[in-house]
Amino acid sequence: MPDISSSDRAVASLGNGVAQPIQASDIPPLLESLRCAQPPDPGEEFFVDWMGIRTRIPMLPWAPSELAGTLSEELPIPDDGYRSEDIEYAALARALLGTDERPLRIVEIGAGWAPWAIGGLVQARRRGQPGIAVAVEADPRRCAWAMQHARDNHVEAVHVSGRPRKLARLVADALSTFSGHAAEPTQLLIVVQAAGWHETTTVEFPETDIEDMGTAVWTLPGTDVDYRGAHLKHGTVPAISIPDLLAAIRETGTDRTVVDLLHVDVQGVEFDLLERAADGIQSHTRLMAVGTHSRWNEGKLQHFFLERGWGLLIDDPCKAHFTMTHPTLSGFTVQDGMQLWENPFVL
Repeated sequence: MPDISSSDRAVASLGNGVAQPIQASDIPPLLESLRCAQPPDPGEEFFVDWMGIRTRIPMLPWAPSELAGTLSEELPIPDDGYRSEDIEYAALARALLGTDERPLRIVEIGAGWAPWAIGGLVQARRRGQPGIAVAVEADPRRCAWAMQHARDNHVEAVHVSGRPRKLARLVADALSTFSGHAAEPTQLLIVVQAAGWHETTTVEFPETDIEDMGTAVWTLPGTDVDYRGAHLKHGTVPAISIPDLLAAIRETGTDRTVVDLLHVDVQGVEFDLLERAADGIQSHTRLMAVGTHSRWNEGKLQHFFLERGWGLLIDDPCKAHFTMTHPTLSGFTVQDGMQLWENPFVL
């Protein structure tokens, strides 16, 4: 038999041995920390949740119409019935912990109407805390949703668009007007009309009905078929790399500037994106919430980030129905999963 040295037999450890997963019993107090004592009046169009966030129900094609004009003070356990599960709210609450002495920073990739970015900024305002958030969304119609959602919640917002190589500079320019140390703490949302990607370039993005929230930067090679098997017309859109975006945010802050929550929901290409962007993310990000769309992606994310020393705080697998046929595993997904990662190197 060949001589195998002890170093050859060594197996790298996964994880950091420090991170403590968030348990089911931890979720109610985390969600309670987001409660608004005096929520606004919902009027006729809005749904107001326990955080005091106003959501314009007629704006969202899939939202149950009966929610319009209602106020709910119930915690969204196990879910809120139209947007997300309790664990995703818990991720936002966890990101807010320990940020009281500095500006809150959130980046939302695949933002839609930017609910997590705006939810974080409203929380920061309520706590008398400065905050900035960047929402990256490829569909111009959903960028308009994000701008409207910001106005509905009295959050200052700017919309930037342009050639890929100029996007990071446009974000930095918008941030240069923001002072996290002003006498009156301010909050700012920047809506970037682009796809979030691992490089700054252009990508092919599907053109679909506005209610289709499952679009992704993926086609079957040589075809117009998306990851679900749908034949769709595609158009070229600008893409900004996550590392470039995070660097632009860091450029306008201090040496200790980090993003408190990077929220990523990219419909099945999450591992392809995050593997290639990992170095920039690890240098700039404290917590990362990832919407997952296949067990294969979930397993690859687990191995990759645990090997890098990250801690997995929440691991909620996606659900799939293996009916019909689809060109990818993500095409079978009927309910997204979620992983919440903690980066010990910037805590």
